[in-house]
Amino acid sequence: MAFSTEKSKLLYEGAKDSLLNGLASSLHKGPWQEYPIYLENAKGSRIYDVDGNEYIDYLMGLGPAILGYAPDSVNEAVASQILKGSQIAGPTADLIRLADKLIKIIPSAEKVATFLCSGSEANSFAIRLARAYTGRKKFVKFEGHYHGWLDEVKVSHFADSEAALGPRNNPWRLIHYAGQREPEDVITLPYNDLDVIEKTFKERGNEIAAVIMETVMFNAEPVFPKQGFLEGLRALTTKYGVVLIFDEVITGFRLALGGAQEYFGVTPDISTFAKAIAAGFPVSLVVGKKEIVGSSADSAGTFNGNPLVVAACLATIAELEKEGTYENLAKMTAAIADGVAKLGKKYGIKLMAHQIGSIWTLIFGTDEPLVDYRDHFKKVDKAMYQKMCRLSLENGVRLNPWRGRQYISTAHTMDDIERTLEILEPIFAQLK
Repeated sequence: MAFSTEKSKLLYEGAKDSLLNGLASSLHKGPWQEYPIYLENAKGSRIYDVDGNEYIDYLMGLGPAILGYAPDSVNEAVASQILKGSQIAGPTADLIRLADKLIKIIPSAEKVATFLCSGSEANSFAIRLARAYTGRKKFVKFEGHYHGWLDEVKVSHFADSEAALGPRNNPWRLIHYAGQREPEDVITLPYNDLDVIEKTFKERGNEIAAVIMETVMFNAEPVFPKQGFLEGLRALTTKYGVVLIFDEVITGFRLALGGAQEYFGVTPDISTFAKAIAAGFPVSLVVGKKEIVGSSADSAGTFNGNPLVVAACLATIAELEKEGTYENLAKMTAAIADGVAKLGKKYGIKLMAHQIGSIWTLIFGTDEPLVDYRDHFKKVDKAMYQKMCRLSLENGVRLNPWRGRQYISTAHTMDDIERTLEILEPIFAQLK
């Protein structure tokens, strides 16, 4: 492709005068980019920038676009609701329909606690419910796991070095930004280590209200749960009366219609969902056991249960419930993960490509699964990944610019996958 992004560069220079760092989100520009790519429109599996470039996209709006960009069925449902009112500050029959549907498809959903607008809000509300139910204040989060940008949960989700994390069995609590409050009630622990968790529960279990976690650590290069880890954690939290919270902001609807809890067969006490549940519209929700959900007052928010996002959620679920949808998503996702793995083997590049649900992962520097966040400092070649992102973008494929987590949508086709692998092969030859 004739790749030029001069218009994007000019727009970015102007944006820096009026917008902090020239961006609405730091995730819109990769660490290897001088400036972001400004987009004109998106449809299906493709995005188009202001310079006229077309890309096969695997970022998918950072995950929400599980049906591809601008899916007709969701657009029609939302457009119909707009004519009835876009923000009416009152419940609707569709809201009840959605709550009933979620209870039916999500294993942990005995009752819906609330509808919100972002994953950050949902995770904070879930922690509040756990505190109300247990009467305890502290909660456990794992190193490298991300649960939003609010002060209390934005803790130890990244570090510049392994040494900055402190002792593995008793990690330091890292905060990341000037002005952030010291989160005194957070206990950070390494992921995938039941021994450390049980020791902590034995010593401090009467203080701990909850464990909040990503079932698969997707914040950095992906880390999967060890065999038996989720089951063991479920048993330990039950034994010590600690509420288990699954942050399914990324995995919800992505691994299965019932989320990671359905995929792995482990049911938490509370779950949070966002991103893919509305195919691109901003919504999040908290579900859980009836006695826990009912232990605290409901949330009050202007846009809670907004009818536009309710319509988007119902339309999204209707599409995902169609026969063969998840089988087709898994087939395409496996095809690209397997294709990338073969390219790595062909060109002698050590990497790990993996498929889980409609997410495929790519890590350079190792051909063995990572065990916890600390493995990133010992095994991962981030420089090679960033170089691949740059070369891919210049040749019409957009990958996640920050980490090796990529998404497939129902709008992708096997032709997209084959074309992507054709584009990637000479890039792998160059990387070698």
